[in-house]
Amino acid sequence: MKADSSTYSLTEHEWPALAADTINLADAHARHALSPSSVRRISEVTQDLLADVGPDYFEAETWFRQALARHTGQRYPVHSSYLTYSASIALDVIAKYLRTVHGPIGMITPTFDSVPALFARSGLQMVPVPESRILPSCDTGFLDSLGLGALVVVAPNNPTGAVLAPGQALALVEWAARNRTLLVLDASFRMFDPGLKLDIVELANGIGADVMTVDDTGKTIPLHDTKVGVLTATRTLAPDLGSICTDVLLNVSELNIRMLAALLEDDGQHGEAARARAVAATNQRSLEQRFGLTLDPTDERTFQRTVAWLHLGRRRDAVVDACRTRSVTVLPGDRFYWDRDRGDTGNPGSQWIRVPLLRDEDLFGLGLDALDSAWRSVDALGETV
Repeated sequence: MKADSSTYSLTEHEWPALAADTINLADAHARHALSPSSVRRISEVTQDLLADVGPDYFEAETWFRQALARHTGQRYPVHSSYLTYSASIALDVIAKYLRTVHGPIGMITPTFDSVPALFARSGLQMVPVPESRILPSCDTGFLDSLGLGALVVVAPNNPTGAVLAPGQALALVEWAARNRTLLVLDASFRMFDPGLKLDIVELANGIGADVMTVDDTGKTIPLHDTKVGVLTATRTLAPDLGSICTDVLLNVSELNIRMLAALLEDDGQHGEAARARAVAATNQRSLEQRFGLTLDPTDERTFQRTVAWLHLGRRRDAVVDACRTRSVTVLPGDRFYWDRDRGDTGNPGSQWIRVPLLRDEDLFGLGLDALDSAWRSVDALGETV
């Protein structure tokens, strides 16, 4: 698969990086190691359940919902929040619901292309909304002009790391209420943004807005892609959304939610969420020092990005291919601009790559060595910038 091809989806570009002999700097899943104490805790939970020591699915769900809420600030009532196996499944459920909505669906751009792809497969008419019109502050005048039936926002956004400024979550919910527009917030990376530690759904219930949110443990907790995507909706939307969810699945694995609850119940500095932020911060500093970059502050009290969005210029394809020959896979940025035609030479993403930060420090260092070597080799061959 050539790096300069925009024919492939981002997930198709990520797939080869799962090979055992490849350094995976492609997907944005949490792939660093758990702490030894977390490994022991997982072992205990697994042994207890497999030994049939008190299996109780509803108790496990309650444990998980309460543990997740410690990190997101959002409550997850049984009657209006639904557990699925991934954020993608939750978004697919939302896409099916949005077929009942009148008016076009506004979709942030750039963002990971599977999000708009799921909506397109449900036959939805989408309108691209530039990220700068929503993040960090929403341009309500521009949004008003679009006549949207629904607006889909990814915050923190993937790949740019853009976040909602303080107070802007409320402004966005108020805009949705005022315009009777359904707001969908994919908050899969919100455990890295203290500004989004709030109950957006309850806030929306209070002012009469229609809102759905998506959370995803897999972007924070490194449990080998054992994860849960949680779909939460305001009261008026919950019954119909719940009906679709029950068509899709009965429940998620009790083992999955018990393991994740055990890892999420510690919301202190030694918990896995805090460790993930520390891992990302360390790797961000390493990347910045290696390439002379400044992405943004690594202050744990503010947003900590988990991906780096790097501009390589016109040599991007050559650098990505050179990385591949060194058994390192990075993600070309073309398809994040999902609204651009495939093969569009003016696509802004054609000069960018996305690099994940949630990797073990040693592995990440090897990946940076290869990226640096690839960059230098392309320069030596006289590639234009």
